[in-house]
Amino acid sequence: MSERARRAFQRVRRLELRARGRIQDLLGGSHLSAFKGTGLSFREVREYSEGDDPRRIDWNVTARLGHPYAKVFDEEREMTAAFLVDISGSTGTGARGQLVREAAAEFCAAMALSCLSGQERLALLLHSDQVEAWIPPVRGQGALQRLLREILEAEPKGKGTDLAAACDALGRRLPRRAVVFLVSDFRTDLVKFEPALRRLGARHDLNLVEVSPTGMAPLPAVGLVAVRDPETGSEALLDTSDLAFRRAWQVRENARQSELDRLAKRSLAVRVAHSTSSEPLETVRELLQKRKHSPRIAA
Repeated sequence: MSERARRAFQRVRRLELRARGRIQDLLGGSHLSAFKGTGLSFREVREYSEGDDPRRIDWNVTARLGHPYAKVFDEEREMTAAFLVDISGSTGTGARGQLVREAAAEFCAAMALSCLSGQERLALLLHSDQVEAWIPPVRGQGALQRLLREILEAEPKGKGTDLAAACDALGRRLPRRAVVFLVSDFRTDLVKFEPALRRLGARHDLNLVEVSPTGMAPLPAVGLVAVRDPETGSEALLDTSDLAFRRAWQVRENARQSELDRLAKRSLAVRVAHSTSSEPLETVRELLQKRKHSPRIAA
């Protein structure tokens, strides 16, 4: 394990210990309403009674016996929480001593702890411009530890970002409905990404978590800044003391945020932002609150 990964893992471990004492208060007993099971399993057929859902009438049995019978189902509580985590070159940037990828790992740790209440399973797909690692759905504390190690230690072969391919790759690997957390800085062509995101949202309970360095919005006036794109290698010198430049930067960022909001809505997804200085448990709390008011979740 590299020294950077070791320090990050120690932070995550401290977060895990702290979170275990707070997670019950955070959820307030609402785990089952916040994260529903994957579907319904058939139990039996019984006589239809007032108050039953007419859509559950078994018409074959009703026709055979001459009066209404309804199907009875049990809700399946087992859930798969699948984390789709961007580890492309841009997630190696950061602020105030913490990288975007480390902040992503801390969020995943807090979110996974909120999911681990019984029969839930964890899955992980790491991606750049290709699939970098895949952990199929597994249960238990060991699953969480492995998930965190993969996020922090993986050395991606690709430098670019292909979120569309990542969404389709995860969709092919999840045969049953799952709760999906797409964790990324979303520094990619959002127009090209939309169709794949909508396909993933149509089949799964989708949550978008945008992780970004602290202090970039609004852009601070700190004079000339040399920047290098970690994915393409291109370099530029930015004059952040130029008010017109900062305003143009903010206009572009506002437009990108609006586009992300539109994509989330069209993909039936819940969306939250998480910075490198954010408290992970507070981001989890915000996501759970938004899920409560999501038309799809409430349906």
